[in-house]
Amino acid sequence: MKRLFGLFLLLCLTLTVPVAAFEGAYVLDDAGTLSDEQAQELENQAAAMAETYSFPVYIVTVNDFTDYGFDEVYDCAVAFYEESELGFGDAHDGELLFMSMSNRKYALVYTGYGDTAFTEGGRDRLESDMLDCFRDNDWYGGFKEYMDWSEYLLSEAASGTPYGWEEYGDYHPDDDAPGLFDWALAIGIPAAITIVIALVLIGEMDSVQEATRAEAYVLPHTLDIRKKSDRFTHVTESRVKVESDSDSGGSSHHSGGGHSGRSGSF
Repeated sequence: MKRLFGLFLLLCLTLTVPVAAFEGAYVLDDAGTLSDEQAQELENQAAAMAETYSFPVYIVTVNDFTDYGFDEVYDCAVAFYEESELGFGDAHDGELLFMSMSNRKYALVYTGYGDTAFTEGGRDRLESDMLDCFRDNDWYGGFKEYMDWSEYLLSEAASGTPYGWEEYGDYHPDDDAPGLFDWALAIGIPAAITIVIALVLIGEMDSVQEATRAEAYVLPHTLDIRKKSDRFTHVTESRVKVESDSDSGGSSHHSGGGHSGRSGSF
């Protein structure tokens, strides 16, 4: 069994932070967000996925990742993954959800086969549904979304077509790449049509002259204007408030060192 909490124990011993007992191979809830029954259910689901797909899916919660000397939650999650020797095989295939509860930070780490099975489209859906629960403080619901989506994405990848493979461009860049002739058709035909339409409209406007007085636009014998003057009356001003989206959240994407992933707030 992999040492899921090797780094965690080392850091906690160094910083004299109490460590909660952890008996499972895939779920470490040191922050105490789950009941024993909930943690066991998630543990069983992760174990079944590992058996079926030879791919481990981990959950780790801590109170505050900064207690372990890191400025970024993603860096802490990657260090945890590496020092705990998580993952299967030489490439350490696996997925880790790392949660820091006191400052409401999270990181998702994908390694090895995780980069293939979890496309950008799949990660988008998993992250969105998971975070919807976390923002409502529904911890078990969020972890269940994470597990269920991970299982679905692994099943899609096992079938030979990872979720969102074509929609999100997760294929070799040379596949179906447009050639020079394709670009010429795509750009040239619409441009030619636009030019023809513009020339026709310009030709039709040659005989049109701008009128400088208002009565020129009144039909004959419909209005008798006896006194004519132009008077400035008022200006109408419309204002639209621009809302700031600085608090809208969003995740950061990471890649390098044999891992890829995302991090953000919930």
